[in-house]
Amino acid sequence: MPSNLSGHPAVVIPIGQTQNGLPIGMQIVGKRWREMELLAIAEAIDKVVGSLQHPPGY
Repeated sequence: MPSNLSGHPAVVIPIGQTQNGLPIGMQIVGKRWREMELLAIAEAIDKVVGSLQHPPGY
């Protein structure tokens, strides 16, 4: 069952870049109805990984 129908929240965050400068993302799926916990986890990962640098030309 797709997670959006089952009540499981999901978030995608950038975690790096390819050699060509394109972003690499990671999808995290949380426990049912626990959006705030999932966002806190995503925020913690974002602080470790750092901010996304836009690829040239974008």
